[in-house]
Amino acid sequence: MYSNPMNSDALELQDAWREQYHATSEALEVVRAQELAGMTEERARQIIGSLGTLQAWRERPDWSGLVEQQAIFHGLSRS
Repeated sequence: MYSNPMNSDALELQDAWREQYHATSEALEVVRAQELAGMTEERARQIIGSLGTLQAWRERPDWSGLVEQQAIFHGLSRS
């Protein structure tokens, strides 16, 4: 039979941490939603453009990700 080695103080601390984590996560989601709601299309384009690597890794931009994945798995040349 499994016994929990944690004492009541440790369990209370864990519960408090869990509650704080959930409250913080919910608050963060609200802030994210507000930022997205207020974001202009131009700002969204700037953010997407700053990522830069979205297309850089594709040697064959006319292929879908699945085709590239299958080529890698099957050892096919992508040229």
